[in-house]
Amino acid sequence: MMMRLAAVVVGLALASVGISPALAAGDLANGAVVYKKACEQCHGVDGAGDGPAATFMLPRPRIFKENSSYKFRTTPSGELPTDQDLFDIISRGLPGTSMPPFSALTEQERWDLVVFIKSLSEDFADPDYTSTAIPMPELTNAQPPPVTPELLAKGKELWDINQCAKCHGEYGRGNGTSWPDLQDDWTNPDTGKRTYILPANLTNLESYRGGSSSFDIYRTISTGLNGTPMPAYSDSIPPADRWALVAYVESLAPPRKESRDDTVMAVRVASMPESGSDGAWDAVPAARFQTHSNVIEAPRLFWSSVEFVTAQAVFNDDEIAMRIQWDDRSHSKGTDDETVYEDRDGRILRQTPHPDQFAVQFPAKNDPKARPYILMGDKKRPVNLWWWRADKGEGLVEMNAKGWDQFTTQDDAGQGLSGAVTYDDGRYTMFVRRTLVTETASQDIQFVPGRFVPIGFNVWDGDRGELGQRRSMTTWYWLYLQPDTPMRAYTLPPVAFLLTLVLLGFIVARTQRLEAAIVGDDDTQSAA
Repeated sequence: MMMRLAAVVVGLALASVGISPALAAGDLANGAVVYKKACEQCHGVDGAGDGPAATFMLPRPRIFKENSSYKFRTTPSGELPTDQDLFDIISRGLPGTSMPPFSALTEQERWDLVVFIKSLSEDFADPDYTSTAIPMPELTNAQPPPVTPELLAKGKELWDINQCAKCHGEYGRGNGTSWPDLQDDWTNPDTGKRTYILPANLTNLESYRGGSSSFDIYRTISTGLNGTPMPAYSDSIPPADRWALVAYVESLAPPRKESRDDTVMAVRVASMPESGSDGAWDAVPAARFQTHSNVIEAPRLFWSSVEFVTAQAVFNDDEIAMRIQWDDRSHSKGTDDETVYEDRDGRILRQTPHPDQFAVQFPAKNDPKARPYILMGDKKRPVNLWWWRADKGEGLVEMNAKGWDQFTTQDDAGQGLSGAVTYDDGRYTMFVRRTLVTETASQDIQFVPGRFVPIGFNVWDGDRGELGQRRSMTTWYWLYLQPDTPMRAYTLPPVAFLLTLVLLGFIVARTQRLEAAIVGDDDTQSAA
């Protein structure tokens, strides 16, 4: 009777958090099979985090072997994760890392993986550890309150009191004063020492490792991240006040969008902005693009230091102006552009003496049938580049390329760019203006309202070993100069509507006359 009652209690407990009792048990043997197929190449044969792909990943794959330190949990700081925590990580993946969601595996296979991963560390079988691996009460059915000005003000107060800016920076860009020295508890295989890690850039919700929902942020603040400098605030901030800090953290990021941007929408303005800090930019729509490291051509880079680029554009009858922004913790003005990196170099580099760089990329000729090769064009379809280097000052240079090994700097007559690149508190702002059309149409992209223009971005973080082909980049997106709405767009619809009414009236009247004529004929025949 007692055993049956215990089984019922366990079943109810599992059901309350969405776990099927049958699945929660898992199958160790099948877990080993699934691990070999889906996990071994990164996490290693025995879970030591040393799979053949591990050296090309940042952060490195989690070590399972004899490890009891897991970052993303619902349990208190220093505790093991629950089975549900492990299941959720496997199912959802870790954004901003090489750990993908494994939702394609069946639910049973994911539970089998949970059992196998736990078998790699004896701590998961030790009652001294497992007895305290219990979800924190405030994380059960936690719901965020409505965001109000008062809640945000309280969140800002807590941000300041707890010195969050020391790591994350005043504006949450991950560039606080302590960022260069932060380390985690795991060994860097390149150095045999602890690994230097970067505090999260809180403006990039898409890259929050443990998820970016309000609950995910609340959980991270509550539990901390084991093995890292991110502490738990469960003892120092009351549960209700933590929601205020969540609201403030979310306010540091751009508004969430339902879908990703694919076009920079340039709007016509009466007065062109004079700088990147001009208040006129506040009214201009911003497009946000995620970068990807160059893993195509050697020497390749396997992770991005600059994760996102934001672009805006305006134009008038004569010129176009763009404001492009990206976050970079270090303002690298190094002059070393001679270092040669070997391909497949997976070292985690820091404090390298290279300059930060940025290049906006357009087709030299806008062919609607085909775009140039994304890695700076080729012999058939060259690209037009607007290039900036931190070691060369604030100005930009116009160049052309037919692939990485064929660059040409335009002569003085072709240098039509004006503007500057500035750096403030972890963020670069590029402001650039150019005439819509130029006299060197064979070298320069020509901007025409109403026509889509391919646009791409390349960015180098010189402090992190990025030089030459080792860079982050985007795919081709679009720049579109919105044309003025012609007068006929306003006059044709009402005219068409009126004509339609007249036509309908004519049809109705003619139909009624025909019906009357038919009825008259029927009456005449009946009288006869």
